[in-house]
Amino acid sequence: MVMFGLVAVAAAGIYGLSERKLRVRVAVPEHRLAVSQDAATIARGEHVATIRGCVECHGAGLGGATMLDQPVIGRLAGPNLTLGGRGAALDVRDWERAVRHGVRRDGKPLLFMPSHEFTVLTDDDLSGVIAYARSVPPVRQAAPSSYAGPMLRLMYVAGKIELLPANEIDHSRAHEARLVAEPTASYGKYLASGCTGCHGDGLSGGKIPGAPPEWGPAANITPAGIGKWTATDFANALRTGRRPDGSPIDSTLMPIKLLRHMDDVELAALYAYLRTVPAREYGNR
Repeated sequence: MVMFGLVAVAAAGIYGLSERKLRVRVAVPEHRLAVSQDAATIARGEHVATIRGCVECHGAGLGGATMLDQPVIGRLAGPNLTLGGRGAALDVRDWERAVRHGVRRDGKPLLFMPSHEFTVLTDDDLSGVIAYARSVPPVRQAAPSSYAGPMLRLMYVAGKIELLPANEIDHSRAHEARLVAEPTASYGKYLASGCTGCHGDGLSGGKIPGAPPEWGPAANITPAGIGKWTATDFANALRTGRRPDGSPIDSTLMPIKLLRHMDDVELAALYAYLRTVPAREYGNR
């Protein structure tokens, strides 16, 4: 009984401390966007929403999806962003806050929202995503809410993981209006911001912090990991899900079904950038 009481007190303390940390408010600057519903903008938005993984977390058609639901760990669920769900209540400013800054209208940070990967999005690309979300057929159902379970809260309090990506963002950064898509390392760096969530800021891979035990590790995509791959090898790997030696890439973790939609210019740019990053030992994140 004494041990049970100690565990209960510790759990209550962790919950209380983590809850206080999760209830912070973040002020973000105003940034106005113009969103057009023309066909070209919508098509661009669908492409960006696909290769950037929006449809992975929010479901095909953006009607909501649950990626993880384990009580000890928590629930990771993307809300319904169509006009039949939460999308109906979001104005353009709400979208900009959520995607680039990871906060709600009231300044409360969004749990798990990987805005640290999306804060670099140009005005053109973000406007396209908004236009696309507003164009898809409305889905009239609510997705379950995300929450952090005891394991994630313990890791959060211990400083092992960050549950609020808004805390990792420089909210004062300037945002580009647009970028020319070209097969250069600089454009590849823009695209690679979406790789850091799994492969780490240094892109050297390893176990993903806070991920369920059944999730495999991310690969080392620095020159130390794929240094012998040619541009053709790299493009084929992302399009077919197979390494140059023919072995399969684990598509349960690596979103091959989305990345295969990258065009030739995007693949060449991403490869060019990965060739420039410092080689790192596997697992250093």
